[in-house]
Amino acid sequence: MVAVIVVMALVAIALTVAVQTATFHKRRENEQELIFRGEQFAEGVRLFRARNGRLPLTLDELVKAKPRAMRKAWKDPVTGKFDWVPVFMGQGGQQVPTGGVPGSTPTPAPTAAPDDEDEGGGGSSGDQKKKVESFPATDARGPIVGVHSRSRGEAIRVLDGRSRYSEWAFTLEQKQQGQRVPGQGQPQPTPRQ
Repeated sequence: MVAVIVVMALVAIALTVAVQTATFHKRRENEQELIFRGEQFAEGVRLFRARNGRLPLTLDELVKAKPRAMRKAWKDPVTGKFDWVPVFMGQGGQQVPTGGVPGSTPTPAPTAAPDDEDEGGGGSSGDQKKKVESFPATDARGPIVGVHSRSRGEAIRVLDGRSRYSEWAFTLEQKQQGQRVPGQGQPQPTPRQ
């Protein structure tokens, strides 16, 4: 009987370790995917500006514009939802000219506006079931230069000196400066001057 209890205790300990290891690896994978998808948004903003001569005013514009700047509305892998938070021109010291030409006038700062309730043009309840998932509406509008995660969770890795997911901003300015190289496993540290 004692031997059975000892074996059961060892199995329970092994299962606990296995679950913790699997959870840790899943979090690391989600962080890597968060970096990849965040960089996709920064690239989408860059493409949108190059094609349209202005910065997008909503995240939906990146997917709905013709031609599209992003092929789909990526979910935030940490939250599992379409709930990215836009980074607007002027937030966090972002200074990106609208036309991409040095010395041109920056786009104005975001303004408050009512949510877009019927972007699909109204329609019946059957149309709403077919509606493509889009980003949640926010009350702020303005030129978007990037995104960050809504999750305030503590990250495993440190990215640009920041250890919370909501502090990891993926912006056009970083893309232009080449602070991060897309697709590399370990993010590069930001040089400090």
